[in-house]
Amino acid sequence: FFSRAFGITHLMAFVTWTVRGLGIGILGRQVQVRPSAVRVRCCSSNPASSTPVADPQDDEQQEWVAPKLPEGFTPPQPQRFVIRRENWPEVLLGSVTGIMRGYTGAVVSGYRVRLGSSGIEERSTTLPQTRAAKPLQLFEFESCPFCRKVREAVNMLDLDVYVYPCRVRFRPQIASRGGKEQFPYLIDPNTGFEGYESDSIVRYLFETYGDGKVPLPLAIAPVTNLTSTLATLTRSGKGGYRATRTVFPSQPLEFWGYEPSPFVRVVREKLSELELPYLLHPTSRGSVNRKKQMERTGGPFQVPYLEDINLGVKLFESPDIVEYLEEVYGPNAEGASAALPDVLKDQLPTLETAIMEPAVPSGEAEASSSQMQQ
Repeated sequence: FFSRAFGITHLMAFVTWTVRGLGIGILGRQVQVRPSAVRVRCCSSNPASSTPVADPQDDEQQEWVAPKLPEGFTPPQPQRFVIRRENWPEVLLGSVTGIMRGYTGAVVSGYRVRLGSSGIEERSTTLPQTRAAKPLQLFEFESCPFCRKVREAVNMLDLDVYVYPCRVRFRPQIASRGGKEQFPYLIDPNTGFEGYESDSIVRYLFETYGDGKVPLPLAIAPVTNLTSTLATLTRSGKGGYRATRTVFPSQPLEFWGYEPSPFVRVVREKLSELELPYLLHPTSRGSVNRKKQMERTGGPFQVPYLEDINLGVKLFESPDIVEYLEEVYGPNAEGASAALPDVLKDQLPTLETAIMEPAVPSGEAEASSSQMQQ
């Protein structure tokens, strides 16, 4: 069934990627990667076992060039419930990825539905136990199966988080803070927590911001690691590549979406490949961010939704967002560089306005879904 559904190529990729990339560590170890001019590959946690590869930072440094809008650019109007013919394969494969993980992260922890005076209301009976005052900081890359587990936990706990794709720009900061280039790596500025290991991070998140119990889809490490790896393979490693050249923004983008959505996934993959930092506002079912997004845009709920503070652009529709990111920040964009400009080194961009609302009592985090549609 596997070979028929995804082709012999994917089956061979599974064997090759598992043996060469994770080895016996697939059931327990985390992913440690080394920079490559084209692709980031996974390897064992022993740096000595890795084959040296070219480092893009060895290239001649260039002056930093701010991102620029294409001439005559006009943000396209969103078209709800419309899937372009050429995007159907991406949507179908993205849906399979979600199925393999049981759509973990599609709803918040303690999710409940009830019929209220304004229609169907979605809420959490357990969140927020504690609402983070500042967004967390996650260093990861999209195709890493262990990073996916942490993203799922963030979605279930409805936590805003800065995501820093680790290719060139942010790798040295992880090595200096933790002593090794291993992902995922989480920093919680609210408590001072910093650490590697996806299972440890997930456990910390639920103990700090949830009811202390790690849900079943994230609790059984061998099963979770295997299904998360298979989910990565259905995407043929997308989000694990790095563009040969990119435009490095000075400010992070803002992004609304939830983990298992196939429309959201393709945007995250492009953000990871272009190494663009962004502030993620999870919008799982029952999330308070759904109502906030509707208030911010003045319309019905729809994701993915992207705001680029660097250029003042706001976009819906995954194909339009991906095309925009490629044109403004991709290898062929004006000012694209293979090496990180000196002026941006050692910087960890954040949005000064990215402060969440104060905590509210448990059980009051409700969001009306009378206008909320997938």
